[in-house]
Amino acid sequence: MRKYPLPALSQLHTFEGVARRMSFTAAADELCLTQSAVSRQIRSLEEHLGRSLFLRRHRAIDLTPDGGRLFEAVTRGLDEIAGCVDALRASVEAPQITVAASVAFSYYWLMPRLERFAEHHPEIDLRVLATDQAVDLSLRDADIAVLYGDGGWQGVETRRLFGERVYPVCSPGYAKAHPELQAPGDMLDQTLLHLDGGGTIWGAVDWRVWLAKQGVTGQPQRRGIRLNSYPMVLQGAEAGRGVALGWSYITDAMLESGQLVCPVDRPIETRNGYYIGASPKRMADPAVTAFFQWIMEECGGVE
Repeated sequence: MRKYPLPALSQLHTFEGVARRMSFTAAADELCLTQSAVSRQIRSLEEHLGRSLFLRRHRAIDLTPDGGRLFEAVTRGLDEIAGCVDALRASVEAPQITVAASVAFSYYWLMPRLERFAEHHPEIDLRVLATDQAVDLSLRDADIAVLYGDGGWQGVETRRLFGERVYPVCSPGYAKAHPELQAPGDMLDQTLLHLDGGGTIWGAVDWRVWLAKQGVTGQPQRRGIRLNSYPMVLQGAEAGRGVALGWSYITDAMLESGQLVCPVDRPIETRNGYYIGASPKRMADPAVTAFFQWIMEECGGVE
């Protein structure tokens, strides 16, 4: 003997669709059934219960009082089943987090280190969102973001990764071909590579700011090259197209490898820095806190 003397569950599922959409046709489309099949299931359900569930009107239907009671009960039951299924899936699926960072940070800093994160946390499915557009953590654009600024973001928990240190870089070949490049003022007679469109991702440091900080007045004598992607700026510098500004967290490693050189060792440091951030709600996720802990360890000594 069955514990639950219920109608066929397929009939209850069909009934929920018709009652929610208030249309046999719309429910049939949603359930991938013919309209006549939906009508037969509803008729069988009504015969099983011995009462009408819908009032059939011209081109419209309404729930009867009995139909309304059944709809509330079926909806509660299906919602509870769906919640249980989601929880079961979540318990076996790998936790997934999305980390947003600028294209340059993602490519030059984060990607070379991700293998170490995977070694420490093979259970976490990590997705990297490389974008130079502002990310709104409150809208769940991402679970975690690498942010640039002074650390004062409302509604975001942050940890400082490292500060901002900027200096000129060029290829070894370019430096050898321009032995006159010895002091900040000598930059005015060089081809300067500019980053356009950095916005809040890169802050306000550009050639104008760097030269002013060095006490250099006057205007560059040559036409520069303007690019809207920092990887392209560095590629131009590596190819000997001119002199670029290097951000230490990216270009320090390139100096060590010999890909680039610093022709004038006069870095400037700003009050801003780079932070890892997440909403307080997301900080309750063990996968998010694991990434925070890992990246803070990776940044030890990066300043």
